[in-house]
Amino acid sequence: MNQLTSIAAAAILLAAPMTFVAAPSTAMPRDTATPAATPLGSAPAADSLATQPAPQLGSRASGSTATTTAATTTAATGPVIGLNGRGFGHGRGMSQWGARGAASQGRTVAQILDFYYPGTTTGSIGNPLVRVRLSALGTSATTVLAESGLTITDGTCTAALNQSGATQWRVQRTNNSWNLQGYYPKNGFTTWWNHTTACTGFGAAEDLTFVGEGSVEASTLTLSTSSGNRAYRGAIRAAKDNRPGLVGFVATVNVVPMDSYLQSVVPAEMPASWQLEAVKAQAVAARTYAAARLGSAYTSDICDTTTCQVYPGLTSSNPEHANSNAAVAATTGQVRKYGSSMALTEFSSTNGGQIVGSGLAYQVAKADPYDGVYAAAPDTWSYLTMPVSAIESWWPEIGSFRSLQVSRNGQGAWFGGRASSLTLQGTSGSKTVDAETFRTRLNLRSTWFIPVGSSVGTDFAGNAFSDVLTRDRSGNLWNYPSNGRGGWLPRTLVTTGFPDVPEMLAPGDFSGDGIPDLMRRTTSGALILHRGSGTGTIASTATIGSGWHAFDAVIAPGDVDGDGAIDILARDKKGVMWLYPTTGTGAWKTKVNKGSGWGGLRELEAVGDFDGDGGVDLVGTDSTARLYLMRFSPTGAYLGKQVIGSGWGSFSAFTGMGDVDGDGNVDLVARYSNGTLYAYRGNGRGGFLPRITIGSGWSTLTIGS
Repeated sequence: MNQLTSIAAAAILLAAPMTFVAAPSTAMPRDTATPAATPLGSAPAADSLATQPAPQLGSRASGSTATTTAATTTAATGPVIGLNGRGFGHGRGMSQWGARGAASQGRTVAQILDFYYPGTTTGSIGNPLVRVRLSALGTSATTVLAESGLTITDGTCTAALNQSGATQWRVQRTNNSWNLQGYYPKNGFTTWWNHTTACTGFGAAEDLTFVGEGSVEASTLTLSTSSGNRAYRGAIRAAKDNRPGLVGFVATVNVVPMDSYLQSVVPAEMPASWQLEAVKAQAVAARTYAAARLGSAYTSDICDTTTCQVYPGLTSSNPEHANSNAAVAATTGQVRKYGSSMALTEFSSTNGGQIVGSGLAYQVAKADPYDGVYAAAPDTWSYLTMPVSAIESWWPEIGSFRSLQVSRNGQGAWFGGRASSLTLQGTSGSKTVDAETFRTRLNLRSTWFIPVGSSVGTDFAGNAFSDVLTRDRSGNLWNYPSNGRGGWLPRTLVTTGFPDVPEMLAPGDFSGDGIPDLMRRTTSGALILHRGSGTGTIASTATIGSGWHAFDAVIAPGDVDGDGAIDILARDKKGVMWLYPTTGTGAWKTKVNKGSGWGGLRELEAVGDFDGDGGVDLVGTDSTARLYLMRFSPTGAYLGKQVIGSGWGSFSAFTGMGDVDGDGNVDLVARYSNGTLYAYRGNGRGGFLPRITIGSGWSTLTIGS
């Protein structure tokens, strides 16, 4: 950190990609020495402060002179939460990317299925018919295009639909009776005409089924929908829907042989060009999943969406493919059974390296060595702008959201395992929510996630918002978690006996376990890693470098070069800036020279993307108290510096803190000489909006890296 001779305590800001909704608060009286915050390229302008009184959020902490106050301005967009996660889907059963990885290592379809569904055995069901409820028509009339040899049947009587000039046929439900209509010319008009056949029982039938030329197995029909025509193998049935909430409506059902069904499902669920053994595993899993539902009491056995299995028919962006057809044919009839019952052969895109267990004996929680074979797999994800308003909308009983606590299943090294439940804290109370419900409602990729920091730090407490860590004179390291709206939650003790050191950093996840870490640089030049626990404490400590006394400034800017791993910047005593990139798994890459001429700058701090170009930026002052913005591109190229303010000599420390006021732009936090903490609000283009007061009594603390 930038060491200030006037103070003895050490503090570090852990910035998260969350924003603060500004609440009414008091602003300190303006001192004439406060700086003018100026936009890039403009003349200096006087800053402004809110004048209304502000409530004190939280009491003075015991043993500390620092207090925290609310922000002053109402946010335009409201706070957001940042999450990092692993896996894509529920993680139970087979990982599709894992199956691909296993196949690439020579595993057979049987070996792949044995691994993902342990204890199951191979069975056979032949090629039965499957009833697939089609979503394209909803509850509208079942309509097919006319073709040669088209018939309609109620199961006991069959009528040929060979009306001259007919282009379409449909079945409607009117007054509890079926009504067959054809679109053809009659009496000088071409329109829909009621069509009578010799099958007098059609009106009272349970369902009516269109069949193409030949048999159901050979038939291919085209469904007419408002969004275009869609072709399907097999027959098309109009049935009285009997699902809850839809009784009395029409269900359009595709009656299709299992293997024909799978010829569409398999390439829709897994890229057909993947290794044949992997595609075979997908075919068996999909066949078993459907077979377990055959004979349903409902009008259909299965649906055609991701709620069941994706079944687009013959008209889709993933049409039938020679490789997937070969996989279906090679495994025809094969299913997986547990005992005498069909196994629940669930699958998902990727499990992130850890299979999720359940109450089923063959859904076992264990590490998956195949899931991470391909770097292209979507086994990691980030959602850094999840709006707090979405949480408040789904669970209004909590009031205004303040923080969350995550309970985990302890399975898997990353983040301590998947979330099992979340406790949401708000101004009106708390609510414990099942993690799968939270995932579904907030549209997350998986339940394996952790609240994270922005490009300028981390959420060390794991509560979803930015934290400030401070060291008191007794060597206690305290965490001051914010509540995401310009206020603060009660502080917590991180550790005792923490040494007074030249620099302390909050880099993010260095060790590769997904949990934010801390670093400190000792007076002897050692770099010490303090691995975080994910809940605001230190899990372990290790030395990760030496010789760092050659630098007079070390900065934790986040990911500078855009490779997804955190980086460290260090300025040597000749004024050269060096980038120390990391692997993201606890090791260093080769350092990179980022140029000379950095020696005249003081108080170097990372602020995140201050100018809105996607890169990581720094700020610093010179001997004349001018404030500079040092810009990096999204890939780490240094773009030069610009003056963005003057008169910053009255501030004893400043740092980046992410978005303080909730407007979506990162801000600069500065401590005035009397201990008042201000947020200089960024405008997202490299300049400032009026400042706000966010705390007082901070004169005994060092803030920043």
